[in-house]
Amino acid sequence: MTSTTPAADSAVPVKRRRDRAAREREILDEAERIFGERGYQGTSMDQIAAAVGVSKPLVYQYYGSKDGLFLACLSRLRAQLLDAVSDAVLGASDPEDAMYSGFVAWFTFLDEHPRAWSVIVDEGMLSAGPAAQAADEVRADFVELIATMVRLNLPADRAIDEEQIQIVAQSISGATERLAIWRTQNGGTPTPEKLATTLQELLWRGLDALRG
Repeated sequence: MTSTTPAADSAVPVKRRRDRAAREREILDEAERIFGERGYQGTSMDQIAAAVGVSKPLVYQYYGSKDGLFLACLSRLRAQLLDAVSDAVLGASDPEDAMYSGFVAWFTFLDEHPRAWSVIVDEGMLSAGPAAQAADEVRADFVELIATMVRLNLPADRAIDEEQIQIVAQSISGATERLAIWRTQNGGTPTPEKLATTLQELLWRGLDALRG
């Protein structure tokens, strides 16, 4: 009897952790969808709990508040987006392909998470506070990825003008945000590949002036 008790006891917390992790994913999935459809102000914890099929106190137990749940959604989206774009860039065959692949990954991610962009740009929540800071960090991460791609496309013997690189990176980041909004309004067209090709060609031509 005593030899089997530790094994049985040790199995219980593992199962509980697994169950909680799965439940948290379900809550975040539904929260992302509802926040994206209704906005922060139009979403209630009651709606999210009902969509998941759990009690509202359980959602509060996991995330503390609606702000906490919203921030958890942003944090997960940030990590997933960065992973998708970074993997595409790092797996490219050359700097030009890295630029194209990064743009494809960005728009493909938004296709696979159709409410993600609405969550990130929810003006009802993001005017100030921790959520605004978290959304700004998403943008800052993407800007830095673009800046890295620009640096990779400059000659090794050319002095780098960081202000020029930031101007280019900020401009492309703003363009991708505007394209994401326009594309959503346009029924999901054009394709990520067409958007990436056009952006890459535009940026590639502009880089010619910086390479000189």
